[in-house]
Amino acid sequence: MVTMKKLFITTILILAFALSGCHFPGFQSDSAVDPEDVMATEISKILTGTPIQIEPLATTIIEVTSPTEEIIKTEAVEPAELEEPQPTPAPTHTPPPTLTATLASTDPTLNLGDPDWVDNMDDGDGWPTGLDKYTAIKFENGFLKLTSSTGVDGWRVTWPTIANFYLEMTLQTPECEGSDQFGLMFRVPADSQAGKGYLYGITCDGRYSLRRWDGSVMHSLIGLTPNDAVKKGPDAVNKLGVMARGANLALYVNGQKVNEISDSTHLQGRFGVFVGGMNVDNLTVWVDQIRYWDGP
Repeated sequence: MVTMKKLFITTILILAFALSGCHFPGFQSDSAVDPEDVMATEISKILTGTPIQIEPLATTIIEVTSPTEEIIKTEAVEPAELEEPQPTPAPTHTPPPTLTATLASTDPTLNLGDPDWVDNMDDGDGWPTGLDKYTAIKFENGFLKLTSSTGVDGWRVTWPTIANFYLEMTLQTPECEGSDQFGLMFRVPADSQAGKGYLYGITCDGRYSLRRWDGSVMHSLIGLTPNDAVKKGPDAVNKLGVMARGANLALYVNGQKVNEISDSTHLQGRFGVFVGGMNVDNLTVWVDQIRYWDGP
């Protein structure tokens, strides 16, 4: 055992002398170091078993994990019952129902009995139909519908010729504004081809008037006059009446007497309906009924 220890020490000494006689390239000592001191220190570390610390190599540890499958739970939802879509009806204009009006005490029909002639506008018998320069006429759903093609008055007349009478018309217009005017035409001379006569009308804003047309000039006998008896606005239903006895002409709105005038220019003739206005394009008057009492 002693022999082995001596051999080990001898080997160490030989290595120490070898190290003292060389240097690593590029190494320069800043101060003189006694080789014997260095050798003594290293031998002392070896003999005393001073551990030499060796830095371990860095080891990368990769943690392997099993893939986790993400499970999304969904609940089954029963489909809602949907109502079957219904078709949208096309817009239509339906006239308001005809109401039984309370007659004014001055209404001539209270004492005239049954009329001599009635046209409920079920068809176009007795009326000129089709288009002309000023108006278009048609019969639909129990109405005579007369439409203005221009901004001036246009009319259509029927065939009976009467002299003294009470003549009444029920009418309305689905669309009108302001001074748009429509109403009765009467005492149209048979030889004038509807080129003369009286025009008794109302406006959309609640006025009435009486004019006389001589074929070239329109004469105002009663200018536009407001009266509460006239029902205003689109779809308003009005009844116009004329009591004609010779030159005397009495005017009625919804059974109320609104005016009276004397004019002998025309003493008999045919009758019809007129329409005219500048505010609404294609202004149309709907006539529900015309009737008359002969010689009241």
